[in-house]
Amino acid sequence: MDTARLAIILIMGFMAYGVRVMPQILFSGQRFPEAWDRLLRYLSYALICSIIAVTLFSSGARLDADAAPYRAVALIVTVVIARKSKSAVTGMLVGAVLVSLFSWLR
Repeated sequence: MDTARLAIILIMGFMAYGVRVMPQILFSGQRFPEAWDRLLRYLSYALICSIIAVTLFSSGARLDADAAPYRAVALIVTVVIARKSKSAVTGMLVGAVLVSLFSWLR
């Protein structure tokens, strides 16, 4: 994995973490309405999905069309595993292993 892609992953990961944590720090001791809590949670997941989209389907600055079908299968399996286990981290780990396995087999 090149350093630019790794930097994108780290920066977007910190952004997703910041979106979830900063309101808790700034408004310490206050409770958020349920709608705001859901919004912040899903916004964080949306940023994580942007990490996946950038790193999964592109090589450098272009779409990697040859590997896209294999990576799409890995993405579908990742979403199913994350949904069944109710853990986004477990889904991401399974997806990372599948993408690595598919790239090794090709």
